[in-house]
Amino acid sequence: MIIEFAIDHYDRLLALSDPASREYEILKNGLVVRRAKNGQHERVVEIFAEMREAHLLLALANKICPLAAPAITKAMTLRRGV
Repeated sequence: MIIEFAIDHYDRLLALSDPASREYEILKNGLVVRRAKNGQHERVVEIFAEMREAHLLLALANKICPLAAPAITKAMTLRRGV
């Protein structure tokens, strides 16, 4: 699945993650994407993750950046619907 984070949420998750953790490994492979939205350009970070990895990221987000949790939950919900 692809999890799409706001840049500031991604930066916080990455900065506060343990560099030796699996979560950090997943996060550091994020891809910054620029796209048009409402006539403006926005930048987001896309991360490819398996369901078990999404669960790890969700647990981390709930601890250190709760504002990032909805993006993970949304991706997990969309994945289940496929």
